[in-house]
Amino acid sequence: MTASSSAEAIPAMQETMMEFRAGKMIFDGKKVVPDLRKGLVRIGRGEEGLLHFQWLDRNLNAVEDDQIIFPEEAVFEKVNQVSGRVYILKFNTDDRKFFFWMQEPKAEEDSQLCSSVNYYINLALEFLDEEEPDADAPLQVSEGMLEDNVSSRAGNLVVPNPGAEAISDVTSSSGPVKLEDLQRILSNIDARGSSSDPDEGLGLGDILKPDLIMPLIETLPLEEGLLSHLPEVLRTGQIDLSQFGVDPSKYKFTVLSFLEALEDSVSKKSEESNQDGQGFETSVS
Repeated sequence: MTASSSAEAIPAMQETMMEFRAGKMIFDGKKVVPDLRKGLVRIGRGEEGLLHFQWLDRNLNAVEDDQIIFPEEAVFEKVNQVSGRVYILKFNTDDRKFFFWMQEPKAEEDSQLCSSVNYYINLALEFLDEEEPDADAPLQVSEGMLEDNVSSRAGNLVVPNPGAEAISDVTSSSGPVKLEDLQRILSNIDARGSSSDPDEGLGLGDILKPDLIMPLIETLPLEEGLLSHLPEVLRTGQIDLSQFGVDPSKYKFTVLSFLEALEDSVSKKSEESNQDGQGFETSVS
């Protein structure tokens, strides 16, 4: 495709891929005559996303020739029939031919320049116009990404060790552990353990938080796989925790908390039974 040589019709270049100094040559039908002006060949992408092969007058910094080239449409090669550094841009789809003579100071680099020109003019359009990802597009979440997120969040949780300080005091010193040191370690552990809450610690609810688990359940087919690991009464719906008078909000998915909730429920029912019995005896007397 040929673009107009007028400066007004030539679009601005969005990206320049390569350029090198070369003069152009004029073919009069019988012979090729060199244009003695200092020139520049520029290859780049226009604002419309197409590849342009341009020749500029270096003194005026003005584009005189502008060719739009599609992949596999043209080839840039050396003219071996002449002794000079003459190259031709030859189109395969028609009879267009454009001659250039190298003005770069190092002739040994001509071959590399020629290879680079052919690389860019045959580059597929999708590589010329790589679009950035759309910010509004939904994020594709993979199973590996979610597993890494859960693992990293769980790995950052630190569980305190009650006897760590006492043990470090002894192991940091050289030599065997003495009896009094061992007694001091045990006493420190016992003192701290007795004052702490026996139910204190990390439950499943502290690690498997809804903001981590819900995306995993919503995006991956896990329901059927998890369902097979539930007890039969829960899997079939034959049991309901409310049947035991247990408020699910009173325990934190730990066995001890669940047993305490059951104990509270039994105690509450026992107290209600005693009150009902006392009221019946009073009415009879």
